[in-house]
Amino acid sequence: MESEPANESVANTAGPGTTVGIQASCVHNSTVYQVLQDASPEEKYKVGLRFLADGVPLRARDLITEAIASGFDNGEVRFHQMLALLSKRSLRDLNPAERHQLEHVAELAHDQADDGWKDALLAMCELLNRLQDSDRNCGSALERLHALPSPQRNEIVRHLDLVITGGMKDTLWAETRQRAEAARFANDRQNRVWAYFHPAPIGPKARPPVDVRTVPGDWAVATGCSVLVVLAFGYLCRVVWPGGPVPLLACAFVVISGYVAAQAGFEWCYRSERMALKERDHAGRRRRPRALNTKFASRVDQSFTYYFGKYVPEGVNREQWLTDTAGIRVTLRDEVVELYQDSKISVDRVNWLIRHLVGDVRKRWERGTLLEHRESYRTGRATKVRFTVAVLVLALASLGVAATAVLATEVILDRIFSVAAMIVTVVAARAAIRRWFRIVSEGRRFIEDQREYDRQMAARRDAYAKWKKKLEDTRPSEREMEAWLHCDKTMLLEAALRHYGLVWREVITHAFLQAPAKNYKRARVEKGPWRYSKYDIRLFLITQDGVREVSSELDFARVEQTSQERSNYRFDAVSSVQVVEEGAASCTLELTLFNGPSRSIRVVEPETGRLEGESPAALSETSLDSAGFAHTLHILEGIAAEGKSWIDHDIRGGAEPAKSVGVSTTLASRIAPEPRPH
Repeated sequence: MESEPANESVANTAGPGTTVGIQASCVHNSTVYQVLQDASPEEKYKVGLRFLADGVPLRARDLITEAIASGFDNGEVRFHQMLALLSKRSLRDLNPAERHQLEHVAELAHDQADDGWKDALLAMCELLNRLQDSDRNCGSALERLHALPSPQRNEIVRHLDLVITGGMKDTLWAETRQRAEAARFANDRQNRVWAYFHPAPIGPKARPPVDVRTVPGDWAVATGCSVLVVLAFGYLCRVVWPGGPVPLLACAFVVISGYVAAQAGFEWCYRSERMALKERDHAGRRRRPRALNTKFASRVDQSFTYYFGKYVPEGVNREQWLTDTAGIRVTLRDEVVELYQDSKISVDRVNWLIRHLVGDVRKRWERGTLLEHRESYRTGRATKVRFTVAVLVLALASLGVAATAVLATEVILDRIFSVAAMIVTVVAARAAIRRWFRIVSEGRRFIEDQREYDRQMAARRDAYAKWKKKLEDTRPSEREMEAWLHCDKTMLLEAALRHYGLVWREVITHAFLQAPAKNYKRARVEKGPWRYSKYDIRLFLITQDGVREVSSELDFARVEQTSQERSNYRFDAVSSVQVVEEGAASCTLELTLFNGPSRSIRVVEPETGRLEGESPAALSETSLDSAGFAHTLHILEGIAAEGKSWIDHDIRGGAEPAKSVGVSTTLASRIAPEPRPH
């Protein structure tokens, strides 16, 4: 597992019970919940199964019902339809239409093919019948349940968690608790959860080579000056021609030594310039990118500091390492900021590249190649000697040609022409050499930079592919995330029962409400609910004596409970329950007590980013369903409206709490059953 540098702290100044502070947010591309327009009934059913297993029974009910309406119907389908109807709900939460649908499924159970699914369906029907009997003699139902294969039995116990209560819950609780305790850390949870909340890495980039900076004017000047050199020096050669072989030999030495001096001088100057550029890179004195003092640049700087401090070569003093690499650290930091600051991304998405760059510096340090440019661009002694000798020969030969040209004639005008030719030769040669050096060095520089760019991009693409694959291989599935969260809530429930000294026959019903805690990270798959790295999980235990509320902050990634608060209050202490929506994708539950402060619980955070192909209302509905909002709201509204008399309602007769105290807005209208007159 790669740990990440700590994000800057988020101050929370809100009151008790309020949850704020998003650290990171990401949406994983996935086809898990994708239902095409021309999807077959079987495909809809399979997607519905995934929603059910992943803790979104509302969407599962819709899709399974659509599959049945289209003719895909058997014992397995009806079994999961019944699970979807009851998952994260109690029998009190069903409206008349859903009760009728449940009865209809039970009537069809005997008509299914004789297989394991029919047995499971019949066992669940008998279980529900026994739960609604006044004598509550559940022995035969439990025997039938225990006779089922583990997969079906475990599904029933899990999804009917809020339905099964009292003495029957006591019988099943020990097995449920043991299974949750064993599965809580299953599948290497602690080393994998981080990958779920890690944002998708952004693609690799590298600073591209600067285009060749020569212009047509450079070629024109270089060519023109070269022509002038040839013409002017040719005139001097014609002037000294009558002087015999020695002047002609001097002319030949000028040409040869001039070429050697130019070639060696070009090489020496080019290597010196490249050496100076690389030294500036390692000293961190390159041009700074624009808008460097931004929040993104600061985060990038923090990441480089963190990873350079983490990836210290073996046997090297950390302070020495940080001091010796300070320059290259600045250069790399500036490059990353320059490449990505216009993308409006978080530094988490580019940390993979920062780790790769730091790792590359460390490898080159360990191999002794970090300063290899000093060797590759070092000018050899032979080149320097060749240049020096060539310049000396050129100077002597040029003096000989000049003297001969001036003394070769006594005509003043010819001498003036000779001097002029010498001046033109020197001036034009100087200009030609500078322009040809620019042309040649720019072409060579571009080739080398392009080769370096290609090497960097190949290495970065490889690092990006490896990191992306690691994330995909490590990232837990939706089913695993939901299963782990279910285990956490089961263990929290067990701890609450032990603390209060309660057994299940003393618990009328219970409800969980999960909301984001402070300073969380959140992520989800497309069309799935938001999941959080830190949860504020509230448990409501309803007994004859009143309400026991346990609020725990769960660090889901570390599987740690960081804090816990307990509250006890009578039924008549609940003043009102109100659901407040802020836009289509935000939901807050406000619970007010007569003798206490108002509790504001942000169940669904407002959406700040764009939703590709998804509506905010549908996303909020999915997240509320996953959070167990409907069942909790139903219980609290009933208590607020009727007090203790609410628990005396006959769950078979369909009597529901009277109109609740408070406002239940349209955001929750679909997942929370409409209240019916008492």
